Amino acid sequence: MSNIARYLSAEKYVGIRILFVVSVGVVVLGTAALAFAKGLLSPRALGLAMIAYAACATGAVFVTLRNAGVGLQGSSSEGPEIAEDGARKKFRRRIRKLQVSVAFFAIVLLYGLWQTRGGPWAPRLVGATVNILLQIVMIQAIRRMQRQLKQGDSSRHE
Repeated sequence: MSNIARYLSAEKYVGIRILFVVSVGVVVLGTAALAFAKGLLSPRALGLAMIAYAACATGAVFVTLRNAGVGLQGSSSEGPEIAEDGARKKFRRRIRKLQVSVAFFAIVLLYGLWQTRGGPWAPRLVGATVNILLQIVMIQAIRRMQRQLKQGDSSRHE
């Protein structure tokens, strides 16, 4: 199995596990929110449920990333070798998805700032900061993947 195949399978492993953690969180916190809305759960209990979920989710994501760490070493600065055309196509598709995501986040940022104009500045600042940080992370991933593709092109033509 090539480096890129190991990298892609490890990435899929991580994605599926994190999707599971988020899905469980939606069910658990959704149920807690409904119980709170009907008066069956106090605000303190709802807060504790949210904190407990955040702690469990953080632990689950940490364990998942640690277990997949061997496969994800391909995402380091050296990057995996991208020799197969199918792998190159997957990388290009991922780059395109990230580029679309950056554009979407930029539009959402502008829309959110427009909709909350005149509101309190602190929540707007926090939301804008998180949005911009997510965009920065996606742009760094795009650059890293483009660099890996370029390195693969130069090694293919040698």
